[in-house]
Amino acid sequence: MKGTRSLLAPYTVALLAVGSALLLTLLLQPLLKPTIFLLFFAAVAVSAWDGGIEAGLLATALSTFAVSYFFLEPVFSLSVASIDSIRRLGLFVLVTTFISLLNSELRTAKQHLQMSLQKLQVSEAKFRRLVESNIIGVIVANMDGAIAEANDAFLEMVGYSQEDLLAGRVRWQDIVAPEYIEANNSAIAELKTQGVCQPFENEYIRKDQSRVPILLGSASLENNPNDIISFVLDLSERKRAEIALHQQEEELRLITNALPVQISYVDMQQRYRFNNKGYEDCFGLPASEIYGKHIREILGESVYQSILPYVEAVLSGEEVTYDTQLPHKDGTNHYVNVTYVPQFSQQGKVEGFVALITDITLHKLAEAALKQSEKRLKALTEKVRMIPWEVNANTGNFTYVGPQTVEILGYPLSDWYIDNFWEKHMHPEDREWATKYCQESSLILNNYEFEYRMLAADGRIVWLYDIVNVVRDENGPQLLHGFMLDITDRKQAEQEREQLLEREQAARADAEAANRMKDEFLATLSHELRTPLNAILGWTQLLRSRKFDEATTARALETIERNTRSLTQLIEDVLDVSRIIRGTLHLKTHRVKLVTLVEAAIDTVRPAAEAKEISIKCKFDSEVGVVVGDTNRLQQVVWNLLSNAVKFTSKGGRVDVQLQRIESSVQIRVSDTGVGIAGEFLPHVFERFCQADSSITRSHGGLGLGLAIVRHLVELHGGTVSVESPGIGQGATFIVNLPMRAIYVEANTVEQLSSLVDVQEANNYLPRLDDLRVLIVDDEADARHLLTTILGQYGAQVIAAASASDALFALEQYRPHILVSDIGMPQEDGYALIRQVRALPTERGGRIPAVALTAYARAEDRTQALLAGFQLHVPKPVNPAELAAVVANLTGRT
Repeated sequence: MKGTRSLLAPYTVALLAVGSALLLTLLLQPLLKPTIFLLFFAAVAVSAWDGGIEAGLLATALSTFAVSYFFLEPVFSLSVASIDSIRRLGLFVLVTTFISLLNSELRTAKQHLQMSLQKLQVSEAKFRRLVESNIIGVIVANMDGAIAEANDAFLEMVGYSQEDLLAGRVRWQDIVAPEYIEANNSAIAELKTQGVCQPFENEYIRKDQSRVPILLGSASLENNPNDIISFVLDLSERKRAEIALHQQEEELRLITNALPVQISYVDMQQRYRFNNKGYEDCFGLPASEIYGKHIREILGESVYQSILPYVEAVLSGEEVTYDTQLPHKDGTNHYVNVTYVPQFSQQGKVEGFVALITDITLHKLAEAALKQSEKRLKALTEKVRMIPWEVNANTGNFTYVGPQTVEILGYPLSDWYIDNFWEKHMHPEDREWATKYCQESSLILNNYEFEYRMLAADGRIVWLYDIVNVVRDENGPQLLHGFMLDITDRKQAEQEREQLLEREQAARADAEAANRMKDEFLATLSHELRTPLNAILGWTQLLRSRKFDEATTARALETIERNTRSLTQLIEDVLDVSRIIRGTLHLKTHRVKLVTLVEAAIDTVRPAAEAKEISIKCKFDSEVGVVVGDTNRLQQVVWNLLSNAVKFTSKGGRVDVQLQRIESSVQIRVSDTGVGIAGEFLPHVFERFCQADSSITRSHGGLGLGLAIVRHLVELHGGTVSVESPGIGQGATFIVNLPMRAIYVEANTVEQLSSLVDVQEANNYLPRLDDLRVLIVDDEADARHLLTTILGQYGAQVIAAASASDALFALEQYRPHILVSDIGMPQEDGYALIRQVRALPTERGGRIPAVALTAYARAEDRTQALLAGFQLHVPKPVNPAELAAVVANLTGRT
């Protein structure tokens, strides 16, 4: 009813307004004669203002009827006679309609304004209540950093007071932590472009210089974009909670990682949310690659489908346990026992589940092994040979023995009833413990078993597995009976299997050690080859690219020569080892005076010793005579030992060399005060590729071949070599013993001894090669130039050819006295060349002396060269004096 009255009120006002205008117009008609519509305009305006356009239009209609009926001729009639009256009525209707529309709009605008004002007041009241409640910090500031207003929550958060704020001592730019300045600048840029910035984490520096973590959100004011309003939420509690939660998670992870099970947590979407280290290790995936992934992605489609019923069961609220197989990171499937425990929310709904996975692979394998063992035992029982027996526990004598004993042990049945027969025929090593065990076990056990050995009648050792049952009464054991099972075959098989396993493990260990030594040797070889090559290449490039003074040039050439000799020695060591392995290293024996040989080796290493201020002390026994051996190889032995002594002795140390005759042998001792050798490495000193320190940070170079070569060379001479060292830092002594049978006492036959002549001395006695025509064949221009230079210095006339065809032409053209040819050449190699030369008649050079000068330095390369037609095989690199001597020897210029 109240609603109906409120709807009719505007129209009632319109009716009253028009009625009032009519009465007033009737009363004041004389005064209003010219403008009879004046009061009705007011009535329409009042109606439209109060009730809207509908009320205004009603007032317009009522006013039109009232004016037409009461004031226009003919009076008291609704008909209008004059055109003027109709025009006036039409104009009145038009104007009042416009007034109604205008007042209606004004009324609506006023209502909207009032509603907006009310909402604004409510919003301001809510905002003010929020600010004054101090639930969160609120500030009003500008872009320049000044804070105009701030509530107590914000000021308490940053440790300032209202007085500090009013004094201008609180500026948001000044309290932002340095590491968050860039984030604040980005927020300001976002405010300027969008008018609002998304909340972000920030840190403010409090008045006491401590820090407070906050969440900051801002918006610019519409009427003044330079001013901003921000809310500030203190995150201290949340940060502390996060730290505590993280610590709890770490503790939980530490605990779960320590458990011998794989643990994971899976949510309702079947995605991983937690995994312990055992779970990650099982699949070989880090936590970051598992977290958030679906079970199917980690386990694979086939495994997922097999466990899906259990997953659905636990997600429905059941606890599930089952056994299955899961893929392991090693590529195999492991047997696992899985338990799913659901997690419920406070409302009782399943939120996820915990998976506890235990690897039972070993258990399963043990079960399978047990079943297999039982199967084998059953098969063995069916075929086994056993002896039933019975013994009087009081006397210890047999009262019954089965007839199988004759077949198994070979003793007649009557022998078993002799006193102590069983003990007397037991294996001596088992007799004491087996007898004692049997006596003690019979007193406390009803059943027991044990294994032992007996000696058969023919001397064989027979393994028996004895199963014993004890029959007792109140006085103790009265009767023992059981079975003796012959397990000799099983024991032999076990022993063979253990031996085979030990051999296989030893072979694997040897193979792994050999492979490791090979890798270390190749790495060391690469280093030892590159080191001198670096010096050679570097100085060569420098000499070609610039001019040096005479001293620098001489030092460069000396460095190149020294490193070239080092390379040659490395290659010779590798080739010697190859010959040793293939058994092709042979000696060229003749009588050698050891004193001279040792002195020559000392002279060779003396410059290196003097450079390190190492003194070399010699003590030679005058009774040492002449030994039959290979001069070069024996000198190689002594040189290797001396070089090692100098290399591993520190600056200012001492090396002692002793040569003496001891009974039936000659002994060479090389001692030093160097780094020494660890006791555990002493047995491996003479092994190939073996070094005490093979790391890349080692202090000394070398391939680890020298001492292996020394041992082999000494053994080829029928001698022995050994090493002694008190330990690290206490030096070492190498001892070479040559047997008496290799020694000649005739010390006066000096003219037959092999003499060791210094290379520089030998150069002085080389014959001249004047007017000797030498044909050089090598496809490498540098090699041709080098050989031409070397032989030219000795007076030879050198003709150089780059190929086999050029060599054949030069042979016809220049008639050389000797041919020196490389082997490895393109198109036609040196072997093809010498075969063509030897096919020529003598007058055309078919019998010319020929030398194969090549980098192919194996024994089979030498044999192939000689078979092809060369007189000599000389490996590269060659000493200039040696090359001149070879040429002179073949051409008769000696």
